[in-house]
Parts: sequence; C-alpha cells; structure tokens
Amino acid sequence: MTRITVHFQGGRPVGFTAKGHSGYADKGEDIVCAAISALTETAYLGVTELAKADAEAVQKDGELRLMLKPEVSGLSREKAELILETMLLGLRSIEENYSDYLKILKREVKA
Repeated sequence: MTRITVHFQGGRPVGFTAKGHSGYADKGEDIVCAAISALTETAYLGVTELAKADAEAVQKDGELRLMLKPEVSGLSREKAELILETMLLGLRSIEENYSDYLKILKREVKA
C-alpha cells in the first residue's frame, strides 16, 4: 500500500511524503502506482519549476518527500499551495476507487 502524508500549516498544504508501492499489480504494470507517481512527480515539478518555490525535496528508496521552506511567501507560496491542493484532489479520487492500495493522511505541522 502507498501511504501519502500531506503536511499542512494553518490548514494550508506545505508538502507531502509518499512511501511504498501500492501493490495493485507487479512493478511496471501497476496502474495505481503509476497514477500516484504521476501526480506526486508533477506536483514536485510544479512547485519547484512553475511556482519557483524553494522546497526541501528527498527522493530515495521508494519515498518522495517535498516540504516548502518557511521563507516561501507571496505569489510563489500561493501557486505552490494551489499545486499541492490539486495533487490532493487527484490522490483523493484514486483513494476513493482504490482504497486497498492508497491511504492519504493529513498532518498539521508547526511553522
């Protein structure tokens, strides 16, 4: 199962941690894992390339973690939050249809 923790500050998304393989099918044929990866990777690229938001990112051993740095503000932060909210909408849709393979958790973090 893939577990994605979406991190919030004051009710606004500031990052996420995605871990694990969904287990829907074998690697290379897993449509659930592919969908999750497409959404999380696109969010990463959107936050860093489109919104130009400074973020800490780690990708290793089946984990992708992205956290906005505290100093990100203004339009860049607004864009990053919108991208993260859009990612969350897509992930929730996957979770509704494939709840045995994806679990989304929300976590409030301190500023």
